[in-house]
Amino acid sequence: MKLAGFYAFGLVIIFAFTGCAGLNGLVRKTGPKYEAELQSWQMAITTKGGNGMWLIHRGYRKGDDMVAILSGSSFSHVGILDTDKGEVIESLWNGNVTNSIADFVEISHRVVLIKPEGWTPETGRDALAKARSQLGKKYDFSGLIGLPSSNRWYCSELASWCWGRQSDRKGPWHIIHPRRLTKMGTLLFDSGSRDGEPD
Repeated sequence: MKLAGFYAFGLVIIFAFTGCAGLNGLVRKTGPKYEAELQSWQMAITTKGGNGMWLIHRGYRKGDDMVAILSGSSFSHVGILDTDKGEVIESLWNGNVTNSIADFVEISHRVVLIKPEGWTPETGRDALAKARSQLGKKYDFSGLIGLPSSNRWYCSELASWCWGRQSDRKGPWHIIHPRRLTKMGTLLFDSGSRDGEPD
């Protein structure tokens, strides 16, 4: 009982300093009406998106919950879009992998499509090629506390690096949170929170 009280007190302290935006998306909403909504998100992404663009979301994975709650953010993760193959390149705890756009959307509570500054079809292709060159690399856990590795990646570190932005500076103030990327380009689509209404 004492442990539960200590845990509850810890959560109160976290929320007092970070706000409750990170709690949005804690419970996954499923069912037929949500399927239609997710299909509309995928259609918007494939229609408006281009190679190398960023998909930033509040996901339903445990790591998403941790990042969103501890940072008090509406966003928790970013992937690099490959429209030609219908894939997203992601840095997950098991390393850099590809997932289908459909799978990325399926685990999203909210997703935004960002066109990075300087995007053209050519620069997007080059950024995507850089991201693909890092597939199989391990996750940069130490980078999350400001001690980045030059040969490992966390999600927003990889997304930033493939666009030529310095991403391996030491110090917690240099950690690249996914929400920072929303200000480093043009918003092309924002799904809003999963609510069962097609967007």
